[in-house]
Amino acid sequence: MLVSSRRIARLALVIALLAAPAAALAYGIWIHYIVPVEVLRDFKTQAAVPAIRTQTVTGATDADLSRFRLWLYAKAAAIGDQTLRSAFLKRYPTAASFDAKAFKIFLMSNPEAMVLGVDSFAAVYRGRSRADAALDPAPRYTAGQNLTIATALEMGSVYPDVDRRNQDRLFRGPNGQVVLTAQGDTVPMDPMTLNWGRLTGLSSQAAEHTGLNHEAHSSNSSVLSVTPWDYVVATGYPTDSVESYAEANAQMYTDLSYIALLSGQSGSEMLSYLYGGNAMHYVADVGNQIQTLQAGIEQFYSDASMDYWWGRVKTVFGLFGSTPSRNSIGIDILTNHRTLSTKLFQVELQRAWRFDSLGQKDSIPAAMQTALADLRTGDPLFKRLLDAAILRNAQKSWYPPIGSLIAATVIDSSFEEGAQLYRLIREIAVPELHKAGVAIDFDTIPDARVWDYVRPLSDPKIQAALDTFNIVQGRGLARVHDAITWWWDRFLYYRATSASDKGRLVNGLVARLVRDQLVYLNAADARRQDYIDTHGGLK
Repeated sequence: MLVSSRRIARLALVIALLAAPAAALAYGIWIHYIVPVEVLRDFKTQAAVPAIRTQTVTGATDADLSRFRLWLYAKAAAIGDQTLRSAFLKRYPTAASFDAKAFKIFLMSNPEAMVLGVDSFAAVYRGRSRADAALDPAPRYTAGQNLTIATALEMGSVYPDVDRRNQDRLFRGPNGQVVLTAQGDTVPMDPMTLNWGRLTGLSSQAAEHTGLNHEAHSSNSSVLSVTPWDYVVATGYPTDSVESYAEANAQMYTDLSYIALLSGQSGSEMLSYLYGGNAMHYVADVGNQIQTLQAGIEQFYSDASMDYWWGRVKTVFGLFGSTPSRNSIGIDILTNHRTLSTKLFQVELQRAWRFDSLGQKDSIPAAMQTALADLRTGDPLFKRLLDAAILRNAQKSWYPPIGSLIAATVIDSSFEEGAQLYRLIREIAVPELHKAGVAIDFDTIPDARVWDYVRPLSDPKIQAALDTFNIVQGRGLARVHDAITWWWDRFLYYRATSASDKGRLVNGLVARLVRDQLVYLNAADARRQDYIDTHGGLK
């Protein structure tokens, strides 16, 4: 009975850890911003490669956004596969039913968010919070303005975080009001998101920006201590299989990018780069190895338990004050380490990048020189794996699912390093971050203050841990380099499609996009209805 009680307590804490509010920003926004240009700046594997930093494209207007959406609807409504066409028209019987909000739901986004590439550009900028506007490194875009390819890719790469499209996906009625159950619960658009975080806020986007490995998973809490990357548990919505969607998003935006590129619509070339940058964002997300684990590591459970019982002893078991719950302590600890990991590496990379741009390479620590080189040159061994995966599938289809193939290969090469990064950041962090009463979202603090939460680097062990941490992060960037290089290579390949083949290719891409999204939407609908039924029906 004692063992059973301990395991129940352990599972309860793990469930609480997964509700940590700052769980979903894989790389900092600045890293997402520089990745496309840093990776592609020396791209020379094809003839007629565009100079992305100098070549401009015609800008897209707000009217172009609407025109492309309606054109896409017409293509989907005319799909040759009768069963697929009927399924699409059942959900979207008229062009009016495929308005901007419906299109955002189709793209697994919050219909109330102002999404770049769907909503008017002015509305997107109005929709940003003051904090998000301050974090946005991309120049403000005026509808219709010409811009470089690099700028469009950069905008696309940062905006899945800046416009918060994957957060707060609440089910709403025809009047736009949030729907409640008979028990007064808010209904999620897809209850699967509850297995990754909260219903609203930053952690509500975690499912969309995370990728689980393709090994066998287990909800047995003992797995957390042995292979934490295989530990998966349905924490908020009971289901046999917990799903993550970084791969799906990478594929969805890849297909959308190709379709826009080949559509020939006004402003659609710029749209193709925005959507391409979106795809790069989700690929880069899973390049950060901690984004391939649902939970953290067992040591966070041990830290929370130890601090909880020490607090109980200090208060004489509640006689002289209260102690935060073990779950509350656990949330603080995981939040601290996840956001510190993201912030610390961004600060280190940004400093190295600035020294490099000033020609002061001797000022860059050796570990960060390696990380910067990884971002720009990649990993030959990983590239071979990626080559094999893509070429193997290219033999099966004229247009294989490049986005998901790339993301999946990144994930399956990275997940063990996710646990390693957690252990390293735990060693680097000051002991106060392992305890109750400290909960910091490091995305919100000035860069210089991050060092207040790092143990003294005068200790050789801490310096060595930081160096290893940066080297491991660099390995992730090397995979991102190869992934995005392959993505761009395929983009250029499809850009060169002959006029006689474009129509057939577009039809095939539209059919796959519609098929994939309807499969997801139907599954989400079924989960939502189950959620409503188990919560007493609708109010």
